[in-house]
Amino acid sequence: MKETPAGTGDQRTQHSILQRTLQEARRQAETNRQWYAAAIEESGHLLQRLQAAADEQARGYTGVSVPGLLHPGFKDSLLAKHHQSAIDLLGETIRATRDDLDRSARTGVRGMADEVQMYLARLQMKIDEAFQDFPTQTPFHQTLVDLDALTTWSLHAVQRLRVLTGSWPGMQRADCTLREIVEGARGRISAYNRVDYTYLPDVGEQYVEGRVVEPITIALTELLSNAATYSSDRVGVYVTAVPAGLRIVVEDAGYGMNAFQLAEAERQLSGRADLDVAGLADERKLGFAVIGRLAHDYGFRVDVSAPSGSGGVKAVCLIPSSIINPAPAGQTPPSGARRGDETPTAPQPPAVTSTALTPVMATTPQGLPKRERRQEPATPRPAVATQEALTDTRSPEEAAAGLETLRRAFTTGLTADAADPEGNAEA
Repeated sequence: MKETPAGTGDQRTQHSILQRTLQEARRQAETNRQWYAAAIEESGHLLQRLQAAADEQARGYTGVSVPGLLHPGFKDSLLAKHHQSAIDLLGETIRATRDDLDRSARTGVRGMADEVQMYLARLQMKIDEAFQDFPTQTPFHQTLVDLDALTTWSLHAVQRLRVLTGSWPGMQRADCTLREIVEGARGRISAYNRVDYTYLPDVGEQYVEGRVVEPITIALTELLSNAATYSSDRVGVYVTAVPAGLRIVVEDAGYGMNAFQLAEAERQLSGRADLDVAGLADERKLGFAVIGRLAHDYGFRVDVSAPSGSGGVKAVCLIPSSIINPAPAGQTPPSGARRGDETPTAPQPPAVTSTALTPVMATTPQGLPKRERRQEPATPRPAVATQEALTDTRSPEEAAAGLETLRRAFTTGLTADAADPEGNAEA
């Protein structure tokens, strides 16, 4: 029998162990190499995720979402946590930077808008004064009419900027009738001659609380401007009474809105739209956002979900009963009014359509309603500086002094980042 040399079995065992160890080391090295390559790819993918986050949060691109991990195997790993921290840090930095820019932009725009509005208001007062000194049907009177219209449109544009920056409209009005609100909004758009207002005394002579008059006028101006812009036909306006209050209806004969446009309009009208001044692309297309902000702040509602009878847009502005006031002392409400049972003697208001329900209106040569000063009972004026468009009976010097006081108060409020002149905190 042949003998096996001593130690040969041990050598083979050791050799086998070494082979297995070497194979395991190679497999581990290959695994490490694959993980390293995956980590490199994941880091490169992080740049795409950061780019998507910047497009979504900084640039405001729609339809952009931040992708997840490229390799699901890294889920719950330290690498994934570090990458997510980098994305969160970018988002936090974008928000902080945007907030700083937005705050600075709001302050700057409001300051400039306040000054421009003050000078435009003074100009309009001078034009009103000149109307009293020059007879009608003269070239100079027609020039005054044109200047008055341009000044009115400019004032509305400035108010639009103020609302977009979260400020109040910059004008306090006395209680006004629905008729005055509709006519005031009609006169603030260039296509005023295509707006047909069907006047009904029982609703047209209802008074709206002065605090809300200017916001509703601005909102109605936006609705009329939108209707006249997207429809070359006539724009119909009428007021009806409903159990919840009064509603102003604006109907156009345009093409209407598709589902995406309607959804965006409803989002902006709800007041949830983020009016980010730093990311404001085109303020001319933010009419619904202006309306939504005003409706949210002042308690009325606007809806555009129903189509008009001709397939266009039917916009409804609902004015709740809580902001509808009784007629001022010395004036009786018209027949059919919901407040009181007095037998009224309705005044003959200017109308804006030649229908059977509408009396003949007093107009300028271009068709704009003539600005008439309403005779009101003598009551002491409040100490707070106010400007009452179309019904201001103060002298130009008194009004200018009041506006200067308003400007100083508003500027002080901006500097202190405090509440607006109505006591509303900044949005």
